[in-house]
Amino acid sequence: MTGALHKKIFGPNYRWWALCIVALAVFIATTDAGLLNISLPVIMSDFNADLALAGWISFIYALVTGSLYLPCGWLSDLVGRKKTFSAGFLLYSLGSFVAGSSQGPGQLIFCRALQAVGSALMMVNTFALVTSLFPVEQRGRAMGISGGTVSAFGFTVGPILGGLITHTLGWRSVFYVTSFLGLVGFVATRLILLEEEKVRPGPQRKRPFDFIGTVVFALGLTSFLLALTTGQKGLWNSSRVRGEFLIAFLSLGLFIWWEGRTRYPLLDLKLFRIRPFVTGNLARLASFVGISMNNLIMPFYLQLGLALDPLRAGLLMTPTALALAVLSPITGWLSDRVNPRLLSSAGLAVKGIALMNLTSLDLGATPFEIVTRLTLLGIGLGLFQTPNNNSLMSSIPQNRLGVGSSFLSMVRSFGQSVGAALATTIVSTSLLAVSGQTSLRSLEDAGLQEDSLILSAFMQGYRYVYLTAGFVCLAGAVASAMPDWRGKRKAAP
Repeated sequence: MTGALHKKIFGPNYRWWALCIVALAVFIATTDAGLLNISLPVIMSDFNADLALAGWISFIYALVTGSLYLPCGWLSDLVGRKKTFSAGFLLYSLGSFVAGSSQGPGQLIFCRALQAVGSALMMVNTFALVTSLFPVEQRGRAMGISGGTVSAFGFTVGPILGGLITHTLGWRSVFYVTSFLGLVGFVATRLILLEEEKVRPGPQRKRPFDFIGTVVFALGLTSFLLALTTGQKGLWNSSRVRGEFLIAFLSLGLFIWWEGRTRYPLLDLKLFRIRPFVTGNLARLASFVGISMNNLIMPFYLQLGLALDPLRAGLLMTPTALALAVLSPITGWLSDRVNPRLLSSAGLAVKGIALMNLTSLDLGATPFEIVTRLTLLGIGLGLFQTPNNNSLMSSIPQNRLGVGSSFLSMVRSFGQSVGAALATTIVSTSLLAVSGQTSLRSLEDAGLQEDSLILSAFMQGYRYVYLTAGFVCLAGAVASAMPDWRGKRKAAP
């Protein structure tokens, strides 16, 4: 690197170059979601898999990241953000490349899990890095760029690019594209991002790792999602599902008890004394549950219900992300000047209304009807996302930014997992009642006949999915609107 370039990157504007690494990680994560979701109907038809397995391909990613965010946050504090980001980009690239050669759903699910490990390492400190590098008066703008504009661009490009690649080159090439993006991120991180001790000089305290908390939390989260997945096949009353739910609740209860006792907890429970942190994360959970349900079911509605090809379906799904892209810089700027909690509440309420409005779509819906409803959804998302991020991170004391950022990422993954599980459960239940199976092959064949009972069952499940998503978001809007009992935006317990 030449001397002039070195001075330019590592001079006064270093924070903006570091933001580029954060933005690239966010872009990869959001592009990945759009690329995969628009390709899922083709993948599942190719493998002749059922809807529950399609859901697993979506939420195994969220399951693994949700289990790993907290330990990866500790690892980042121990070895530094540069090493964490580098390893994350490299593992993600490797997982994507191997996924492109998968010969069945099981192999693909394993590769998605490997991608998720890389994603957890990449994303665990994105919020913390922005919060620590940027002063309060610039923080909303920086979060608006990385968490709003860039994520919106990723969501916009993802469905279009995924539809184009799947339509022309096949779904396997989708994973080769994400593998290349991960490789670019690895090289950029090695060249640009400074080691942590160079950003914050001074001795760093090394905390022992909470192995017990990590194992118990992972067991609880995995058991909970396994129970949801097993129940999707109509086995809610089985002893297996009851056992998995019992293990989940006991494990999560043990995790909370242990974190309150151990000297070096994986999750500092004192954060939950900060009311904006609690209510903001409840709203965040509701938002990701709702948007995950839409992201999973809408491609199936467009491709199997309306018989559109992946490219046209991807284009019809872009208004949500475009509205987010337009609003994110504006709401990021506003969240530095007005109470971000009010913007978050309004945005989540609009999202709830938009999701409920999507229940009115049927098999004769026009592109205009679809676009207007998805645009309203994007407006709600744009009003909510950046102000919520800003409010949450600003409520966390400086010495707890790492664990706070990890918890925000974990809430996102858990919301996506629950949303995917709920959506597949609701639709699978409708299909089981009619056909006794949840194979997407039968649904694809039914798409040729508008009077098919199977297609009608899918549309009934579709409406229940959006009705549920709408109610969840409206409940989250109420939580977000609750005032701080201390009358402050920031608390330091």
